[in-house]
Amino acid sequence: MLIGGDFNNRAKQLLSLLSEKSDHTPDTKVAVEDLVEELELDRTELKNLLEYLEGRELVQIASIGGPFLYGHIKITQKGILKAGKLK
Repeated sequence: MLIGGDFNNRAKQLLSLLSEKSDHTPDTKVAVEDLVEELELDRTELKNLLEYLEGRELVQIASIGGPFLYGHIKITQKGILKAGKLK
């Protein structure tokens, strides 16, 4: 998978939105479907973004299942700090 400018921008958008929806709390599960609707992501793009962010330890997959493969995700403390730097 190639990581380019568009992909990086979408990853930043996803991380920022996840941080907001979780109230900047690592224990809060956020429904993936809510993120998809706001960011208008397709299933493949979402899967690639989440795997990329999980590999960088910025998010944690909290549940699997549903129309987007992953049901819920959590932002990690490292992800919260990174999202804070994006603003």
